[in-house]
Amino acid sequence: MRRSVYPSFNEVRPMPERVMVVGGGTMGAGIALLAAGAGFQVTIVEPQASARERAVGSFAREAKRSGDASPALRIEWADRIEPRDRVMLAIEAVPEVFELKRNVFLELANALPADALLASNTSSFSVGELAGIAPNPARVIGLHFFNPPTRMRLVEVVQAEQTAQEAIDRAFEFAERCGKTPVLVADTPGFIVNRVARPYYLQALRALERGVASVPELDALARSAGFAMGPFELMDLIGLDVNLATSESVYQRTEAERLEPAQSQRIMVAEGLLGRKSGQGFYSYADGKAERFEPEAAQIDEQPNADEVVAIVGLGVHAQDLAELIGQRYANVQVVANDEMLDEVLPESTIIVDAGDGASDRSEIIAQLDAAFEKECIIIADAYATNLSASARRMRHGERLVGFGALGSVASQSAVEIVNSEEASDDALELAQELFASIGKAAILVEDVPGLFLGRTIGSIVNEAMIAVAEDVASPEDVDEAMMLGANYPGGPITWGREIGGTRVRTILKRLADAEGEQFAPHRSLWLLDVEAVPAQETPE
Repeated sequence: MRRSVYPSFNEVRPMPERVMVVGGGTMGAGIALLAAGAGFQVTIVEPQASARERAVGSFAREAKRSGDASPALRIEWADRIEPRDRVMLAIEAVPEVFELKRNVFLELANALPADALLASNTSSFSVGELAGIAPNPARVIGLHFFNPPTRMRLVEVVQAEQTAQEAIDRAFEFAERCGKTPVLVADTPGFIVNRVARPYYLQALRALERGVASVPELDALARSAGFAMGPFELMDLIGLDVNLATSESVYQRTEAERLEPAQSQRIMVAEGLLGRKSGQGFYSYADGKAERFEPEAAQIDEQPNADEVVAIVGLGVHAQDLAELIGQRYANVQVVANDEMLDEVLPESTIIVDAGDGASDRSEIIAQLDAAFEKECIIIADAYATNLSASARRMRHGERLVGFGALGSVASQSAVEIVNSEEASDDALELAQELFASIGKAAILVEDVPGLFLGRTIGSIVNEAMIAVAEDVASPEDVDEAMMLGANYPGGPITWGREIGGTRVRTILKRLADAEGEQFAPHRSLWLLDVEAVPAQETPE
């Protein structure tokens, strides 16, 4: 992480007892209530009476929810920025219009003491550009809260090139006193959360455009992997216009083709299909709430299946997980961990699950299995690493090949992707679905495209996180913490990438890039995900 080359602007001061928040909208009022709850005296500058009324109403609702009305008593209102000697921290939370923020910063610089900390809650603009406006820019920092500020635990502390270390220390102290978890982030487009989260929406939109599955099915797959909400229901909640504006801002500032917004979303916004607030987005909200699609729960038989003979071919965690789960539900299971021992696969096998090593194309192995077994034996293969259509065309009986997709630990997913390819027969698809149902996994049919849905989406999130670390946006630990606290991810993307395996992520993204463009290619740093962390050396006594 970069450190400011500017000299200290002041000795570290005791935390100020009065905070000014400029902007009384949803974010500003939330930040003010948060600060007041931490014991600060707060002044909210908001000239619009209607905004004040909404904020006071929200304060009352929060007091009822929490049972504590005292924070609101520590808040006073002003309709303009006026000189305040005792204010040592001011937070700008006005709408995302640069000229408006620029004017606010100029007024704050003139009205407050020279060593007052000036912070912006911007999610779109460069903190460094705002710092360049203010006299003594070393005191300018970003404090990016998440909505609602009183409940979301994360605060991104944004360090511009001009920001002094004392400003960072004071910002961390303020956030921690407010009960938040601050993470340090460089002044880059989207900071951590808004940047690393882009592929969740963009790759989902591209998957939809390519007909991988329907909106409800893609959302259900995302939830099955641990996300609290699918990407489409989340865009509807945020507002398609707000989500698109963030995507446009990040894309314009990075000029990275992989982050270009989807044209389909632009069209929906232009047509007024904004999600819940307009009554129609990816879902209809005519009755106020869209109905979620939940895949049919898999039924697990009490008795192990003795009718099928299952062989699992592969080496690594992926194969081991499948072997353990399938071994609990089938009476006759064989594990072959070495490709050199394919001739030992039981000739009476009726199902062969080729898990491979999770990263290598398995076309040659599938061809060998096809040549060795009668057509009644179906072959279920990892579709993330292997080109199924090409493999099926090489086989005597391509109709018996079924692809599946599961990332990381199979046990951790409630559903798997099953490839509904043109070549696969209905009987093979049904038997594959029965196998995964037997281990408690729902099956959602998807079209045969590189990366399917979860592979391309989660793989791209991991890739973006690694790019952010490589570009010194934040540390790996802060990236993981930010995505869990700020975006409610089921795990940090870098830790998730280690669990999946850097080589596996690279394979998935390489196939995606070959099909859809080099902008989706794996970053060179993904190999680091396969390097075990070196334990800290013990300090000799």
